[in-house]
Amino acid sequence: MLLRRVSALSVLVLSLGGFVVLANPKPDFFPPLMAQSFEGPPGHNWSKPRLMEELNLTQEQQQQLQAIRSQYKDQISQQQDELRQASEELRSLMTSDADANQIRPKHQQVQQLRQQLEALHFESMLAMREVLTPEQRQEFAQLMERRRDEFRNEMRNRRGQEF
Repeated sequence: MLLRRVSALSVLVLSLGGFVVLANPKPDFFPPLMAQSFEGPPGHNWSKPRLMEELNLTQEQQQQLQAIRSQYKDQISQQQDELRQASEELRSLMTSDADANQIRPKHQQVQQLRQQLEALHFESMLAMREVLTPEQRQEFAQLMERRRDEFRNEMRNRRGQEF
C-alpha cells in the first residue's frame, strides 16, 4: 500500500513539476501546471468543466483551488518575467565579446531564478494536492499522463509536418 502511494505521488510530482525552463523559454511550449490545468490551456481539448467533472470536485474544492491559483499566479508570473529577462541578458553576453568572468555571474543568476521558479511551482502544487482526496490525486495523475501523451503526439505531428 505504501509503495502504491509513493508511486502515485511520484507520478503526480513528475507529471506536474517535472519541467525545466530553457534559456529561450516559449510560453506555449510547456505543459500546464497543476494550477493551470484546472483552467485548460488555449488550443487544447481540455476544458475546465471536463477536468472538474472527471475529478468530481466539490464546489468547495473548486473554490479552494481557484484561491490557491490566484495566490501564486502573480508571484509565478513575476518570476517568469525575471527569468526571461536574465536569460536574454545571458544570451546577449554569450554572443558578445564578454569574457567568462562576466558571463558566469549572469549564468548563476539564471540558475537561481530557475530554482526559485521551480520552488514556487512546487509549493503551489503541494497546496493544491492538499485539496484533493487520495482518489482524486490518483485520477488526476492518470488524466495528466493522458494529457502528456496527447501533447507528445501533437508535438510529433508538428515536427513531421515541418520536414
